[in-house]
Formats: sequence, structure tokens, C-alpha cells
Amino acid sequence: MAIHITRRELKIKTRLFAALVIILGATSILYFAFCRGKGYNQVKIEAKTAETVTAEPVSAPPETAQSEPPSESNTEPESEPESESESESETNRHISWESYDPLTVLAGDEWMLTLINESHPIGKNYSPTLSPVIEGSTVTADSRVSKAYKKMYDDAKSQDIILAPYAAYLSYYRQQENYNNLINNFKEQGMNDEEAQQATNARIDKPGTSESGAGLSVDIVGTSSDFDRTKEYAWLTANAHKYGFILRYPEEKFAVTGVRARPWHWRYVGVDAATEMKTQNLCLEEYLEKKNS
Repeated sequence: MAIHITRRELKIKTRLFAALVIILGATSILYFAFCRGKGYNQVKIEAKTAETVTAEPVSAPPETAQSEPPSESNTEPESEPESESESESETNRHISWESYDPLTVLAGDEWMLTLINESHPIGKNYSPTLSPVIEGSTVTADSRVSKAYKKMYDDAKSQDIILAPYAAYLSYYRQQENYNNLINNFKEQGMNDEEAQQATNARIDKPGTSESGAGLSVDIVGTSSDFDRTKEYAWLTANAHKYGFILRYPEEKFAVTGVRARPWHWRYVGVDAATEMKTQNLCLEEYLEKKNS
């Protein structure tokens, strides 16, 4: 039996088929587009998540380091207390000059190391036990100093060196008299009062501030500034420490002692101290600081 399809029916079927193809094609396109897009976004999200996880450990350490207190291994916090401790130790082991009392030291076992100066005066009432520094001399000193000086004098004399004592102990009133006389001498040379006093202070100690008031030193031969060019001075420089004497005011120690060179002025400090001072080139102030460190 033959099937006859009219032209009109064929045309309708052709259109329906074409429409079906179009629908299927569109559906496929939408499906692949949706699935691929979802997969891409998922990868992108995962990648972004991975970047975030990676970034967190990088930024975290600086923040943690800033917020945490210093660790015990940190050298900076440890160095501060060490520095303070050293500073306190340095201060504590030095002599407290503000409270230093020369009269108390003079009464003790280390009397020979007493520091006496303008900052640490002994005033007018101290009276040592005196004796002549050499037989037949009117120059007297603390009897313990005189004993040491006599031995030095005798030994030097055996080598044709005469260490003639010029002055030693001076009472407060004698110090005052010498001080006033020197001021007047400078004024007679044309100085005004202030200039004369300054020149006097550069030459001798103010009354009550001299170690001569304790009889601990001896001025030898005279008070000439050129005494350091004599054979007596050369002998003293080489040998005085063996008897316990030091050059009390060397020129190079002016910044420490505050007193200009007095090559004639020799101070008794004891053999051990004098030897150490000579060996290490220390003045009395420096030795006392070192001794109490």
C-alpha cells in the first residue's frame, strides 16, 4: 500500500525536525557552558583559598614577634641590667669623697694614707705627736714620719746627697701667717687683692687644708721651682719610695691633685704604697681610688 505525503505535510515535518535540532543544540550548548563555568569557578575558588592559606603564615610571624614579650635569649633586655649593675658596682667601690673625713683616717691604722686638701681639710685643732726629722733640726714632723725620714737622710748622706729639711709640720697659725705674708708680698709687687690671693693659692695651701698641718710631709732643701734640676731631686726620684716617700704633686698629675708641681714637697705614705705608686705612676688620689676598687 503506498503512502502518499502531501507537500504540505512534508513541509510541516521538515520544520518540526529543524526545530527539534535547534532545541537539542541549544540544550547542549547551555549544558556544557553551565558545567564548564561551574568547574572553572570551583578551580578559581580553590586557588584563591590556597593563596589565602599560603599568605597567612607569611604575615603571622611579624605580628607575633611584635606582640610577644622579649624572650630570655634576647640580648638587649639582658644587657640593660648588666650595665646598671656594672654602673652601681663602679660607684660603690669608689671612695665616697663627700663623706670622707681625714681626721677619722688619721686616727686609724692607715693614717699615712690620709688625703688632706681643700675639699678635705683638717682645720685648726689637729695636733700630731712631733719629733725632729733629723737630729739637731728644729724642723719637726709626725714622729712616725720623722723616723722614716731620718733613715732616708742618713742613707742619702752616705752617698754625698744632703737632703736638708726645710719645713715639715706647720701649725694652723703658722699656715695662716705664711698665707697672709705671701699675699702681702704679691701685693707689694703690684697685684691687687684678688690677683694676690689667686697667686698665693697657686703657691701654697689655704690654712687648715695642708697635709703639713698633720706633719705627714717634708719640704726638702727649699721651695725653689728649679729643685727638680738638682742631684738631690734625682736621688729622691730614684730612691724615696724605698723609705715610704712620694713626690706628692707631680706636674703631670695637676688635673687630679689640683695643685701645681712642687718638686720640693715629699709625702710619707709607707713603703708598700710608695712603691706601688712609683711602679704604676699613681698620685695619692689615684692610688686611693685603686686601693678601694
